[in-house]
This record gives sequence, C-alpha cells and structure tokens, in this order.
Amino acid sequence: MDNILSAMVASSGRRGDPHSESPAKVARRAAGTELPLVVMIIAALVVSIVAAAGAVAAVWYARRSARSSATSAVAAETTAALDSQRRHAELTPQFEIICTVGDNGVGDQGELRLALAGPTGLDRLDEVTIAILDEAGIDHWAHGFPTGVSEEDARRFVWGPWEFNTGASAQVTGNRTTRPRPYSRSDGKNWDRLSLVRTRPGHWMDMSPERWQKQCECPVRLQVTCQRAGEQWILLQEVQPGT
Repeated sequence: MDNILSAMVASSGRRGDPHSESPAKVARRAAGTELPLVVMIIAALVVSIVAAAGAVAAVWYARRSARSSATSAVAAETTAALDSQRRHAELTPQFEIICTVGDNGVGDQGELRLALAGPTGLDRLDEVTIAILDEAGIDHWAHGFPTGVSEEDARRFVWGPWEFNTGASAQVTGNRTTRPRPYSRSDGKNWDRLSLVRTRPGHWMDMSPERWQKQCECPVRLQVTCQRAGEQWILLQEVQPGT
C-alpha cells in the first residue's frame, strides 16, 4: 500500500514540473503567446498605412481644389473681360459728320458739322476731341524735312484740303485739333460746328494755291477721340467736302 501511494505522489510531482513537459507542448505555449503580438504589429502597420494614404489623399485634394479654384477664377476673369469688351464695342460712339464748302463749293471758308447720334445706351461723352489727319497712303516726310522746314512746321502742316480756322480759338487749339469738350444727347449739346479754311502750299513748295488745291482733292481725314468714365474710343473717319 505504501508503495502505491509513493508512486502516485511521484507521478503527480512530475505532471506539475514544467521541466517535465514535452518540447511540442512548450512550442505550442510559446506560439500562443506570440500570436497576439504579431496581430498587434500588423494592425499598427495597417493603421499607419491608412493614415499615410489619408494624408496623401488630403494633400492631393487640397491641391486639386486650389487648381480648380484658380481655374475658376481665371475663367471668371476671362468671361468678365470678354463681357466688358463686348459692351465697350456695343457702345462705340456714332457720329453724323458733314463738311460743307462756301457757296457752290467755291471759296476759302468751310464748316465741319458733327453730331453724336448713337448708339442706344450712349447718351453722353465726357470728352470729344477732333483732329485733322494727313492724307493716307503716302509719307511726305519719309526723306526728311526740306531746307528751312522745322519739325514744328512739319507737325502743323496739313497734307489735305482743309484745316481748322485758328481764328476760332474758343473751339480749337491749333489748325489740326479741337479743344476737348463734353457731348450730351439728353440736353441737346451733342454737336459742334467747326470753322474750316483751305490749306495753302508750304513755303518751300513751288506751286500756286490753285494747283495745290487740285492736287489735294481728297476727303478730309479725321480722328475723333472719345472718353467716358475711364473708357476711350478712337474713331477714324473720312468726309468728302460738299456744298
């Protein structure tokens, strides 16, 4: 009996001794301990990857939004500029211009009549300036000034049939250009009557006034400069003198 109890006690002691476990059992216990750690590492790695991807996506979205905003701003500016240009073109001033000459076209006096006639929506201009230009198609000073002709002489000389009468100093600044003044259709002050005189050959020319006038039988060329509220229109007009 005593032998049997001793054997049972010895057997029980061997089962409680970890050094008495088999290698397979030890391996299984180690694997069971390491598995949660691996899972935690993998989970942390996945979270890091997702966070990095989110950050990249946020940067991409922010840049795309910025580009989209910039593109929208440029498109809006372009549209506004096109609308402004269209409106500017629609409001280009329209003038009725007549050039009359003496009795039956004879005489040294003439008159230039201008009236602001349109378009609809343009009732006034802050400033209108009229300048007489040289005839088109030839540069008379291409080879320089003749002897005795200054730059000021050349600037004042009109290569054309008519120039402004400088005696009407209230209306003109010289033989080529008028003083700027406002035009208003609403109050009826939308017109001008400007005195003209025939041009004469230059003092360096060897020709008579009659020959000069025959040589200058061409339209009167005008540049009409108009301004209103910061906008400007420069119009070129040709008027055939008549009776």
